[in-house]
Amino acid sequence: MAQFIMLVMATIFIKLLWDVYKEQTQYRKKPRHTQKGGEVIDLSNAWIDLDDMPYNRRDYLLNGKELELYNLLQDAIGDSCVILPRVRLADFISVSPQAKNRLEYANRIKERSADVLICEASNLTPVALVIFETEAESKKKQLADRFTRKICEAVDLPCLNLKSAAPPSLSQLKMILQKSGMNI
Repeated sequence: MAQFIMLVMATIFIKLLWDVYKEQTQYRKKPRHTQKGGEVIDLSNAWIDLDDMPYNRRDYLLNGKELELYNLLQDAIGDSCVILPRVRLADFISVSPQAKNRLEYANRIKERSADVLICEASNLTPVALVIFETEAESKKKQLADRFTRKICEAVDLPCLNLKSAAPPSLSQLKMILQKSGMNI
């Protein structure tokens, strides 16, 4: 029985090697002009047809409620700070070079973004991060927001939660920003 299993495994292995060999020899036989340039590019081993790009430009960066909160933040902060929507965490947070599993931590912050990042106007130093909370958040969004809050805590960056369904008044928002350590 063991000999039969070994024979089947050897057959599968030889077939795999043969397929790889055929694929490599076919690639080398292609004319040079089809290997580089042309109408198809290779992104992560997925062939993309450049003549049929299935992308659409979005009509807006922030939805209605988020835009309302963004404008409220802009009114509360004034010219002392800049408000940047949808900034990836990896753009303003880095992973320590000595960290164990550094690549895993780096990948996790590449996947996530701040709903709004508030920076000093003079040098774009991050001052606070804002997360927009919706009424019907998925469990995945809740976990992602929790992870983002923990990161902010670790790097000593205030993280503010604003509910898009019930935004605070301008005076309440100014109070929240002042409590977080911002000078407005």
